[in-house]
Formats: sequence, structure tokens, C-alpha cells
Amino acid sequence: MGKKQRIIDLRLNSQIDDIFFLKDKEFKVRRDQKTIDMFFKITDRTGEMEAITWDVSSDKVEEFRQIKFAQVKGYITKQKDDGSFQATISSIVKATPLDYSDYLPHSKEDLNELMRVLKEKIESVKSHYLKSLLEALFNDPTLVEKFKRAPAATKVHQPYIGGLLEHTLKVVTICEAITEIYPEIERDFLITAALIHDIGKIREYSYEQVIDHTDEGRLLGHITLGLEMIEQKIKGIPEFPSDLELMLKHTILSHHGHLEFGSPKLPSILAAIALHYADEMEAKISGFLNIKEENKDLKEKWSKWIWWLERPVYLEEEIIFKDTLAEKEEE
Repeated sequence: MGKKQRIIDLRLNSQIDDIFFLKDKEFKVRRDQKTIDMFFKITDRTGEMEAITWDVSSDKVEEFRQIKFAQVKGYITKQKDDGSFQATISSIVKATPLDYSDYLPHSKEDLNELMRVLKEKIESVKSHYLKSLLEALFNDPTLVEKFKRAPAATKVHQPYIGGLLEHTLKVVTICEAITEIYPEIERDFLITAALIHDIGKIREYSYEQVIDHTDEGRLLGHITLGLEMIEQKIKGIPEFPSDLELMLKHTILSHHGHLEFGSPKLPSILAAIALHYADEMEAKISGFLNIKEENKDLKEKWSKWIWWLERPVYLEEEIIFKDTLAEKEEE
């Protein structure tokens, strides 16, 4: 029998009794220095919910810390000001899901179709060396399958199966527009960089059971991992120009645009600047759309505080646009 309960369907006072993934566990000791409470989230592919287990015995702390999937029992006891719910959990027992796909959010797009479009983008590159590099990477069936399924992130933008493919193609499309506006930017170079700028994410994240960071992802990050993958393929391409390799590596290394955002170098060539802003724009807009989707059922004008934007966001722009357009049409 499959999963019976989904996060998205649970409401205030609902009884909880199903297998969920547990994440963001935090153990807090009360002022008496004896009583321990566990604060965490229960999740599945439809969403996540804050949860609390009161009075955790000290001998259970390490056991609970290690548990990923658990049969969870309890009730939804609180609805917060932002409309989200909080559950009080009375029982946590380690369990194995029958189907891990119940816990993996998926893109709404046809991933096979997106891969077909990606292959068209590769075909549009005329440079022998750059196209050879793209083919060396994307003619690898194992890499392609991982690239098709990888998320773009664990939070913020496209944090679901197929998210990396979605994000990459949108960045490529933005870069194509940039080269039309600014023909001074070498198209083949920028499109190649856009196609492979996040390729290291296929190793940064695990996404077979739940979406999380791998050990090498936490220790090295996708920029370093991607650079390593690109270097390996370039070694197999005869007479690949060293200056071209150097500029491509720089563009990948600098695409986050800021040292504090994880780029080892700041963008110092034209294509690198273009890629950085294309990548940032796509991630920010997709992340913003994600916020609006998560808040679509709330009857509020403003979202809660969004940590990565350092502000709440306005939620009623579509309503205003719709009403304004309707008025114009009636006139």
C-alpha cells in the first residue's frame, strides 16, 4: 500500500499517521537543563511542515538524529499567522518507504522534451572545440540521465527533479537574447558556458531518495566539481586551445559573481559578466515564482519574510493586473 497522507492535504487538527522524511532537526534543552525538545520538519513531494516532539529522552537523541524516514504519528495543533501549520508528534519510528518518488518533488515539464531542446542548443554551436567539449559531456548517457534528473538547488529555485535542466535552458535562452543585443559577446562561447555552468550539480546533490547534498557537494561545491569534469573532457580533445580553456574555466569559476556567494574569482571577461547576470536573473525570478506558488492559497497581500531576499514579497500583483486589464477591455 502506498502513501496515504500528503503534506499538502493536511489541515488543522488532522491526525498524522504515515511515513515522512524528517529534516532540519534541532534539539533544544529547556531551562531546567534536563528536558529536551526536538524541532524539525516532516516532508514529502508536496511540501513540508514544521513539527515538534516534546520531552525527548536523552538516549533517543542520537537515534532520532540519524533517522531520515520515519512512521510519524501525531496531530496538527497550530496554524501560524502566515497560514502554515505546525504538528505535535508523539511517535517516531524508523521506516522504509515503499516508493521514494513520494518524497521527491518533480518538474511539471516534459524532461525528455527539454533534453531534446538542449541537444538543439548544442547543435547550434559552430565552434569545433566548444562543440567537441559539449558532445564529450552530453554524449555520455550516464551524465545525461543524471543531468536530466538533478535539482537546481535544495531550496530557493527549482529544488526538484528536473530543476537543473529547466534552469540551464532558461539561462541559455537569456544568454541567446544577450548576444543578440550585444553582438560583441561571442555567442558560441557564452552558450557553451551557459550549458555547462552548473554541470557540477549532478555530483553536488543526491536525488535518488531525497534531495540533499552529497559529501563531495558539501566539501567542494558544484563550481569545483564542474571545473574538474570539464578539465577531464578537455584533456581528451586534441589541440584544445589553452587560452580558450583558460577563459572557459574563468567563466565557470566566476559565474556566481561575488566571492561571498561562492565564486573563487570575480568575472573579468565580457562573457563571464553576461553569464553571471543571466544566471542570477533566472535563479531570482524562478525563486520569486516559487514563493508565489507556495503562498497561492494564503489570503494575504504579503508573504512572510524571505531570508534570501531579505524582505517579504507582494502577492497580489496578478490580481491587480487582471482587474486593470479587464477594465480596459470593458472600455
